[in-house]
Amino acid sequence: MQGHMVYRAPGFEAGQPTGRAPCAGHRIRWEANRIVSGQIDTIKQGACEMREFDRDLLPPEQFQIMRYSERAFQAVGRNHANYFINELGLKPTDHVLEIGSGNGRIASALAGYLEGGSYTGAEIMEPFVEWCQTTYRHYPNFTFQHIDVYNKHYNPSSSTHACDFRFPFDDNTFDFIYLTSVFTHMHAKDVDNYLSEIHRMLKPGGTVFITYFLIDEATKAQIESGESRRKFRLFEEHSYTDNPRKPEAAIAFDIQFIRSLYERNKLKIVDVSLGKWRSPEKEKHIGHNQDRVVARKG
Repeated sequence: MQGHMVYRAPGFEAGQPTGRAPCAGHRIRWEANRIVSGQIDTIKQGACEMREFDRDLLPPEQFQIMRYSERAFQAVGRNHANYFINELGLKPTDHVLEIGSGNGRIASALAGYLEGGSYTGAEIMEPFVEWCQTTYRHYPNFTFQHIDVYNKHYNPSSSTHACDFRFPFDDNTFDFIYLTSVFTHMHAKDVDNYLSEIHRMLKPGGTVFITYFLIDEATKAQIESGESRRKFRLFEEHSYTDNPRKPEAAIAFDIQFIRSLYERNKLKIVDVSLGKWRSPEKEKHIGHNQDRVVARKG
């Protein structure tokens, strides 16, 4: 890699996390925050092959929801991909569904890794889908599909509500499904239906990764004491928001209620990792922000 500029994105430690790679019995180490300028470079470790970031996959400014810098966009995507591969066992041959694929932030980090497998992105914002379809045309195993589901902020013209929506994919299709910052904008009945659909679409033994804002008794105490950065208040049964005028801007759920939804939809929770959104301002850049729930279909 000599002769290339290497950047470090703030808030990430190089090579973290590192775990057992799902190929050839080798341990691999991805630098989640390493960005190499110029052409796509390839790193080979044992039988695994992973390509450096393809800068053609960077979205233009009009498709940048969070206004990420180039470095941050790549770092966040790499960090998720690294976690999926090294901690959750995502394999290059897996068939992956991302619900809420947006501008391809995580898809861009998986491009070049999923060889023999496939990636499908489902997104309610049609301009994002059209841009991704064009931009990923050189990755034939990556497809993006518009799903016309009502959302007060992102797709207000649709007449189909999330609680009634059926995804246009067959049963037992995907090995791995993930959603980031999706259920944090949805009501409880919508989440329930999506979990039912996820169970239907997952293959037996498949994995689902979802991020939330989860409320337990300790979190309630942090909110009441003023320690938490977010001030969630109950607005519906089992549901909280910190923006009463626009609840869908951020919705949290009772953790036990979410557990009951997983049980009802026959998804076995294997890990819950609480995020740093509760932490004081000075600690907000340490670790992942939203709460993570990992489950499997039996």
